[in-house]
Parts: sequence; structure tokens; C-alpha cells
Amino acid sequence: MQKALEHQEHASHAAAHGGKTAALLVAILAAGLAVCEQQAKHADIKVEANAILATDSWNQYQAKSIRQLMSQDLSALTDAFDPSADPAFARKRAALVKRFDDDAAKFQKDPKEGKEVVASRAREYEGIRDEALERAHTFDNAAAALELGIVLATASAITVSTMLIRFSMLMGMLGAVLAVLGWTFPSLGAF
Repeated sequence: MQKALEHQEHASHAAAHGGKTAALLVAILAAGLAVCEQQAKHADIKVEANAILATDSWNQYQAKSIRQLMSQDLSALTDAFDPSADPAFARKRAALVKRFDDDAAKFQKDPKEGKEVVASRAREYEGIRDEALERAHTFDNAAAALELGIVLATASAITVSTMLIRFSMLMGMLGAVLAVLGWTFPSLGAF
């Protein structure tokens, strides 16, 4: 009888100790989850902002393309007119053709706002957007692993299962690895 009571006391003590371990693990995993969720939200905001900037840049590129084509077409149309015997009209016609040609060239290669500069800027925004999207996916994956770890740690406290607490720790480590990848190499954790 004494031996049975002693065994029950040890089991009770082990269960209480396992419950404390599970509670501490839940707290740690929840803190990690909060950080991952916050980082995922920041990445989502960056995705949206850069998607808008990229779209705006491509819209500007399209507008410049339309204006460039209009200038080229107007230049060709003006050039197609028969030259007049009047030298003043011929000079005006030549000046108009030159202006249209200069405008078309400016829309293409202006060093500040030409199509090439605008397209380059749009690609930069797309690159930032794509990296932020990978970062968001990686932090979301980390959060999912941490959430699963919390569920398993809670279940281990109820069932006093060491297997569940170990699996919970494994999921917590996976979440931590994914979180680190989210900061360092987001493309590796985005799946």
C-alpha cells in the first residue's frame, strides 16, 4: 500500500511538472507566434504598397507609350504633307516634324521620366513586392507551426503525454527556424 501511494505521489508530481512545462512552452510559443504574426502583417503591408507603386509606374509607362506613338504618328502624318512652295510653311512643317520627333524620343529616353526609367522603377517595385510576399508566406508558415505547437502543448498538459510535448517542441523549433528564414532568406521558407 505504501508503495502504491508513493508511486501515485510520483505520478502526481510528474504530471504537475509536465503541466508546468507545457504551460511554459505555450507561453514561449505564443510569444513567438505574436512576433511572426506581426512580421507577416508588416510584409503584407509592404506587398500592397509596392504592388500599388508598381501598377502606378506601369500605368505611367503605358501613358508615355501612347504619347510616344501619337507623336510618331503625328510626325509621320505631318511629314506626309506635300511641301509647300512657301518657305515659311515649309519651315513650320519641318519644325513641327522635329518637335514631334523630339517628343517621341523624350518619352522613350528622358533620363528622369522616360519610359526606360519608369519601367526600371516599376521592376524595382515588383522585386520589393515579390520579396515581401515571400517574407509574408514564410512568417505565415512559421505562425502555423507555432500554432500547431501551442495546440499540442495544450493537449499534452491535459493528457500528460510526453510524446505530444516533444512534438510540440519540434513544431516550435520548426516555427523558430521558419521565423529566422523570414528575416534572412524568405525564399527558402515560402511554400
